[in-house]
Amino acid sequence: MSNLQRNVVLYPWFRAASDGHAWITVFFLYMSQSLPLDQVIELSAVYYLSVFLLEVPSGYFSDRIGRRRTLLIAAAALISSYGCFIVGAGYWWFAAGQFLLAMGIAMQSGTDTAFHYDSLKALGREAEYASREAKAEQWGLVMLAIATLSGGVLGLLDLRLAYVFSLLSATAMAFLVWRMVEPQHADESAAIPQSFARVVWDCCLRLRDPILGWVFLVVVLLYAMAHIVYEFYQPFITLMPLPLLEASAYAPLISGIVISVSMFGGAIGARASIAWQAKLGLIGVLAVAMLIQLGIVAAMAIAVSPLVLSLVCLRNFPMSLVHAPVRAAIAPRIERRQRATYLSLQGLAERLFFAVLLLMLASGLDPGAPIAESTLTSILTATLWLGVVIAVVLFACAGRIRRALNEPSARQ
Repeated sequence: MSNLQRNVVLYPWFRAASDGHAWITVFFLYMSQSLPLDQVIELSAVYYLSVFLLEVPSGYFSDRIGRRRTLLIAAAALISSYGCFIVGAGYWWFAAGQFLLAMGIAMQSGTDTAFHYDSLKALGREAEYASREAKAEQWGLVMLAIATLSGGVLGLLDLRLAYVFSLLSATAMAFLVWRMVEPQHADESAAIPQSFARVVWDCCLRLRDPILGWVFLVVVLLYAMAHIVYEFYQPFITLMPLPLLEASAYAPLISGIVISVSMFGGAIGARASIAWQAKLGLIGVLAVAMLIQLGIVAAMAIAVSPLVLSLVCLRNFPMSLVHAPVRAAIAPRIERRQRATYLSLQGLAERLFFAVLLLMLASGLDPGAPIAESTLTSILTATLWLGVVIAVVLFACAGRIRRALNEPSARQ
């Protein structure tokens, strides 16, 4: 087996190890043990703003220095982040952990899928990218389901144990990356521009392409709607009017079950994504995903109940449904020396938009205010209306994009 073939074989295992985020189940509960609601939301904004600072530079670093080195840095940052959460407590320990977590996520974002595409292209197998990326996404989501369920179970004993699980997973990620090699391309050997600003500007100019620009905006909105559910489903659990949840005694376990089922749903979405695209086209898949995400936010805004919580389990299905089709639409339209930077630019826009949204929501809360149903409802309602208005505008422009993609309207 050649080194490049080993990259392709190990990539699904890498995606699984890199998605061992057991902390997802308990992060809100863990930080809210010692901090008020406004500071917990601020710390979430710290994460997203840190990604804003690191996302595009990490993509440029990946394009210039190499995919493998960037992924090794990502693993090291994740390991350090989990260490901060395990050994420390208090606002500044958590802030350090959030910053390092952001660094790890930012360094991996875009680089992993670019690494996968580059490896396949070097082997002359880039036509396999969409189906293989969907399969790798499925592996990652299955692992994430296992990790989050484990995090919920471990959280009943000690919420820190979820971060221990994540630490072990990040260590496995580092080992797998170490065994991979940097893909090289004889046909893409042009020198990368030295100016970071120039590369970023060139990537921004790519958004003049109607397909790239429209997909960019739709995915940013999808990300925000999915993550508002992710951000607030844990306090949603603690507010449900069930005797079993008095004093939130079982909240970590229920959170783990909900997010684990969500990840398995995401794995189903990843598996179905290519077939759905073949039937609906890229625009149709994005439209279905948007309707599902907005529907979940609407349900959470209407009622705090177990029935609505079951809908939260659908959260990852729409995002996984669009991952491979969107990446397959983007990758051939961006040359290798800018591919990771462009994907990082998209990731930056997603997180920046959501960070600004979180800060706006936090600014409307009274300092030190406890979690209350009325507060949660107002947050979700405001987010829902924002999402609906933007989605209507974007999909009103879908006709031009459909023509550019040569997708017949009958499919929609």
